[in-house]
Amino acid sequence: MHHAHPPGRPEAALPHIPVGPVLGGVPRQTGRTAGPWQLPCSPAACRRARVQVRAVLAEWNLQHHTHTAELLVSELVGNALIHADGPLHLTVEHRHTLRCRVEDCSRRLPLMRSAALDDENGRGLTLVHLMSDDWGVDHTSRGKAVWFELG
Repeated sequence: MHHAHPPGRPEAALPHIPVGPVLGGVPRQTGRTAGPWQLPCSPAACRRARVQVRAVLAEWNLQHHTHTAELLVSELVGNALIHADGPLHLTVEHRHTLRCRVEDCSRRLPLMRSAALDDENGRGLTLVHLMSDDWGVDHTSRGKAVWFELG
């Protein structure tokens, strides 16, 4: 696990993290897992991801995380659509914290930027950094998974 650095610093690119197992839709003994769901490689992916997160959080009685989780998942999916290739997958886990993961087929690590006041883009990972309790990236057999946690 790697803690992200504030935007604008040279080390804002996350280092490589060892490849771990790709999570499936089977709950582990210590928590719950929903997904992975394949998302379309289109703008509809953000909406579909929000719908899945909202449904899972309602089922798990974690509605207090819904607004933040929906926003941050949209940011991760939007970033993957812009910067990665191939299918996207969303997984939601709850153990001690809520963790949302967006997996893509790119090994290129996300980069936090400092957006100027009039920039249209470049704030997504800053939002994730500011609004989550933790976030990071895991390398997977297909690419990477960017995740965030909410306590």
